[in-house]
Amino acid sequence: MVQGVRKRYSRSGPWVLDGVDLTVEPGVATVIVAGNGIGKSTLLRIVAGASLPTGGRITGRPDTVGYVPERAPAAMRMTARQYLGHIGRMRGMSSEQTRARTDELAERLRLVPGPDVPIAALSKGNGQKVAVIQAFLKPPELLVVDEPATGLDAPARAELAALMSEAEQNGARILLSAHESAVPNGKLYRLTDGRLVPDALRGMRIALRPTRPGLQASELAAEILMAEPGRVVVRTDDADKLLLKALADGWSLIEAVS
Repeated sequence: MVQGVRKRYSRSGPWVLDGVDLTVEPGVATVIVAGNGIGKSTLLRIVAGASLPTGGRITGRPDTVGYVPERAPAAMRMTARQYLGHIGRMRGMSSEQTRARTDELAERLRLVPGPDVPIAALSKGNGQKVAVIQAFLKPPELLVVDEPATGLDAPARAELAALMSEAEQNGARILLSAHESAVPNGKLYRLTDGRLVPDALRGMRIALRPTRPGLQASELAAEILMAEPGRVVVRTDDADKLLLKALADGWSLIEAVS
């Protein structure tokens, strides 16, 4: 599907993507993992057809693509229903089909105060729900979701997960991006130096809590995925060794996930 894709934003600028090859298969989510500014959103926009590559090509893109960007456009004066009506027409849906599907998804995602207010008047989270609705307005054959949890409350995140599961069961190809600290299940790739490395997230993720002041995550001798007050998430290929040292130093185990 993705063949030798390269991307840079100026003729003399660095390559954000530098020869990416990727096949997104039905039946299992494909997950791109990277930090901010690495190029994962650029890759997803190219796959979805929202941006053109500098080199390489995308083949086999289906007619119906659902794309949820990391940040939805917020400065629209039209109402959510008007915007979704336009999207529905572009996808060959009747007015009745679009209205019914809009109401269904607005209820499932708890869009507040509803689809009949200007998008510019919605909160950031509810604006993101409109972006989710437009992606699922017509059942997608290819679903591209950039940072699924961004801007959504917990019930909406759960409903998005349910919608993605339904799309997967219906045979859609699904491509997601995620930060290191929130990796969903699926076929994993790491984006590094403009290229994808398959199966790069091996090892165990371990969440720890410091039990006394002065403990530093850098002393754990493991790859740090997330560090915040009261919680550190690391990845290691030798969980037993790391846990023995961490517990001896004064860390408390929260969870370990393979």
